[in-house]
Order: sequence, then C-alpha cells, then structure tokens
Amino acid sequence: MIYDKPRNISFRVLPSVNSLVPKKKKKLNKVSHDLNNEPIIDISTMPVIDGVPMLKFHDDPDPNIIITEKRTFVPEVRNGDFNIIDVSELPDIDGVPILTLPEKKVEAEKKDGVVSEEINNKEIEHVEVNAPEATALKAPPITEKQKKSKVQKAKNESPKKEKTKKERIKKQRSPGYKTHLFKAASFFIMLYTGAVVAFIIPLRPDYSPSEKRNLEKFPEFSAELLLSGEYFSKIDTWFSDTFPYREFLTKAGTQIKELYGYNSVNIHGDVESGDDIPDAPLETSPTTEPTASNTDVTKAPVTQTEPKTTIPKDEKTDIKTQSLGAIIVAGDAGYEYYAFSKDLAPRFINSVSNIKSSVNGDADVYAMIVPTSIDITLNDNLREQTSSADQKKALNYFNTSFRDVTAVDGIYDTERLHRKEYTYFRTDHHWTALGAYYAYEQFALKKGITPIPLENYETKTYDNFLGTFYSSSGQTSKMAENPDYVTAYLPYNNVNCHIVEADGDAFDWNVVTDVTNYDRGSKYLTFIGGDNAITTITNQDNPDGEVCIVIKESYGNAFVPFLIPHYSTIYVIDPRHYDGTLSEFSSDKNIDDVIFIANISTTRNYIYIDAMERLIK
Repeated sequence: MIYDKPRNISFRVLPSVNSLVPKKKKKLNKVSHDLNNEPIIDISTMPVIDGVPMLKFHDDPDPNIIITEKRTFVPEVRNGDFNIIDVSELPDIDGVPILTLPEKKVEAEKKDGVVSEEINNKEIEHVEVNAPEATALKAPPITEKQKKSKVQKAKNESPKKEKTKKERIKKQRSPGYKTHLFKAASFFIMLYTGAVVAFIIPLRPDYSPSEKRNLEKFPEFSAELLLSGEYFSKIDTWFSDTFPYREFLTKAGTQIKELYGYNSVNIHGDVESGDDIPDAPLETSPTTEPTASNTDVTKAPVTQTEPKTTIPKDEKTDIKTQSLGAIIVAGDAGYEYYAFSKDLAPRFINSVSNIKSSVNGDADVYAMIVPTSIDITLNDNLREQTSSADQKKALNYFNTSFRDVTAVDGIYDTERLHRKEYTYFRTDHHWTALGAYYAYEQFALKKGITPIPLENYETKTYDNFLGTFYSSSGQTSKMAENPDYVTAYLPYNNVNCHIVEADGDAFDWNVVTDVTNYDRGSKYLTFIGGDNAITTITNQDNPDGEVCIVIKESYGNAFVPFLIPHYSTIYVIDPRHYDGTLSEFSSDKNIDDVIFIANISTTRNYIYIDAMERLIK
C-alpha cells in the first residue's frame, strides 16, 4: 500500500487507547479501532529517533507506514475517510503537539524481519509500506531555521497545554515566585492586623490635640435611639472619628498626597453655597452715637508683674473651639470660606440688638464684627476665583441692621490698609495681636478715647505655632516648614486676672500667659487664658475708671488686653461657656460699656447664635 505525498496527510486527535510499555525498538505497535472501524495507533509505545517518537500505523491487510522525523506537522480534523492516530503522548513545542513527516524518499524492505533504509537527496514522491515490523530509522536533523518556523506556527495555531508538574515545581522554587508569595502574604497579614487593631477600643483616642476638640463618644444604648436608627448612625460616626493612631495617619495621608504632586492650592471640607446678601438693612433705625465721656489720660507704662508659672489644668487641653467651615490652602497659608446665611443673620442681628435692653438700657453698646483673612490677606487674583461671600458687603449689612448699638464699622478698611503686615496667622483662623490692635484703634475712635501707642508696650513672642488651618488641612508639610509665631503685648498696668470656668472651677491667671512649653497648637492660649465662662480683669491703677463687659468668641481674646488702660474692671463673657443671663450678671455691677466682638463667621454659626440667645433673655 502506497500513500502519495504523505506530507499532506491529516490526522484526528483522540484520547489514548491501549497504551503499551515499549520493550525494544523492534516492538510492533498495537492497533485498535474506533466505532467506525478506523484504525487507531497508540503513539506512546513507539521507538524514538533523537528523542522524537516514530509514528506508524496499520491498515488492512495489516500494512505498515513509517513516518520519520523531518517535517513538523500540526494535526487538524478534516471530513472524509482517513486514518486516525492517537497523539495524546506526542512531544510538544510550548504545549503544542507535533507530528513529523518525511521530505526524503524512504524505501522500506523486510530483511529477516528487520527494516533497512536507503535515503537519497531526491524529493519524496511516495512512501512504500511493505513490512509488518519496523525498527527506528535515523533521519537528517531539522535545521535551526525550520525549527523556529515550525515552533512559531505551532504557537499561532494550537492552544497551549497545561504546564507539567516539573515546570510548576521549578517555578515555585524560583526567587521571583517566592518574592511575590511573600508580598501577598505580608499584605493580607497587615490587612488582618489593621482590622483587629481598629476594634481595640483602648487604642481609640477621645481627644484630638491638633484639632483641639473632643472626638465622638460611643453612644449609650437606648430603645428610642435603636428604633429611630440613630444608634447605629452614631456608632458609625464614632468609629470613623476615633480610629487608632488618628493624628499620625492623618498627617501621613496628607504627606502622601503631596508626594503625588497635588497643586499648591487645595480646598479642604465642603464649600457651602451661601445666600445672597441683601442690599438693604434688616431694619433701618438710627443708632445712637455715644458721647465722648471719661476719656482716659495715657499713663506711663508699668511693667506687668512676673507671670505665674503654676498651670491649674494640664495646659487647658480641654479648651472648646468653634468648628471651621471649608478652608482653602494656598502655599503655606490657610483661609476660611465665608457663606452668608439669610436664616441665621436675623437671629444674630436681634441678639446683638437686644444687648442694651438686657443691661437695663444704662450702658453703651458697641458691636465689632471682624473680617477673616480670606478677604484681607489672600491674594486678590485668587480671592476673585473663590466662591466665598463678599465680607465687606456682609459687614455693611450687619452694621446698618443693628439697633441701639454703635457699630465699629471701620475695621474692614483698616485691616485692608495693613494687609501686608502680620495681622492674621497663616496656619490658624485667628488674627494676631497686631491685627487686634488696629481694630482697637477703630473702637477708640468710636468711643472717643485715645488709643495707647504700640511702642508703650513690651512684647513677648512664642515661636512654632501651628493652628487650626494646619490641623484642618491634614497637617500639610508646607505649613509645618514655615510655622507662625505669636506676639503678645504685655499690659503695662498692675492688673489681676481671675477665671471661672464652665464647670465652676475658679483660679487666678495672667492676662498674658507664658506658653513657651505649650504644644504648638495651643500658643494662642497666651491671651487671657483662652475661652472661659467668666474672666474678670481688674486694673489697680485705675480704680475709679469705667466698668466694661466684653461679650466675645476667641477673636476677642487678643483684643481684650488693649482695653485695660481705659477701665477699672473688665468682665469677659463667652456665651458658649456661660449658662447665666446677661441681665442677671450685670444687675449689680454698674456697667458703663458693653462691647460685643466676634469674627464674621459667627454670623452663620448656629451654635454661637443659640448661645447668644440664651445669654440675651
């Protein structure tokens, strides 16, 4: 039987059948048949030539065909009758099974049961099959170019086989595999450890030094909270606000963002879309200008007594501060957005306007609403691109809407005039003592008194101050590299300062306290001991002077020391910490003046406005 042009023969791939272990090269292959009675050959039992199995199969009446190694052939399925060869045990190139076909003429003759060969250089025309047995034949090797061509063809036309067990073991022992395995294991271990640490309650902080506020507490269980759904909401808030290592992770997060090259101008927090500022005042009624009475004569400076060094409470770390809105960070400076509130503005105006009636109408009332740094020191081009409300227009609305109050309305213009000076902190939302002094000059102008020149004061400076903008911006490195400093002007009068806190604790303090050893976020506490319920300052050099009440928030702290030369006694009230009413407090104190001072952000702060309404009853 002769097969012409065997290089064109096609084979069907079937699972292995009747596998036999080869004993010698003379061993014949066993023939099996499928359901269509087509012969099937088990290739795994064939002898090999240079590592390549010899392919041979039987066809009735038991002839043999010998296929020698010369040409790589990828089997494919075609229609029609043809022989079937099992190639499950064929050698492969990159997982692709191959068959080898001859390109040289092979004549097989049986001699004593052994096949001999004669190979010439002519092109093959046919393969003669005339022997029942065969032994391995040697064929010319495949050239390197042919190997590359066959391999590439095999890659493109056949799917890859699964890697052998030996190859998988080799891969697992490679250094790269072990490195990837170590990284994956480390990641999951860290993830699991972090999850465990997050639920360890003793590691959860209850106070933020950088933000100077108490963090959320775990809610107490109650059926009412549970049924309303607030219980789990409060747990969620507590969990997100008190995560372990909060200060460190917040700072690290900001530094990572900076490594990605974020812009030098960033916004932190949600920017509120404020209401339009009315063009007309809330209620137009003339205000009574105070007469220039009891104008003080400037006294020669007297050095303040040595500040006390005993601190009654651990640097007063329980200080409460108002929360900030959104802030914009430009380089190493922060600025708080301002949004006008048409709902809260009337309540604020009425509270301030009712101060006079709360002191039986006997005192002169002054209102000092202070602009914040975003409208004073922020670059004008950048300011025009922000959506912060126009503070000058808002200040005009409030100042013209107050009743029975003398509005100190020159503060905005004077702060703009001195904007190139150090009048506002860069890392904190407060103004500096210098900024407060320029506002004091405007107050003196309205009251008709002579302000004390700055050169009459001795100063004390405290370095390395990083305030609320620093903490609210995630502790940006640009602010940390260029911190603020706090300069205090020491009162030259002989004074006593007494503080009563919200919980009733009382102690003597200093108008200006040495905060050298305070943490870097608490340097502003140098002024009158921070925010307290009642602070009483007595000027022993002016026992017959006027008596004044200052109603304030934290902006007033840097302002109060400049009032000392003009009054015998100054009572400072922070309505956020004082539970009483102004009428009760002032009933027996013969008050001459009431000065209300707050930054413009309090006009939209419902917490402060609620406190003012409790005070002014």
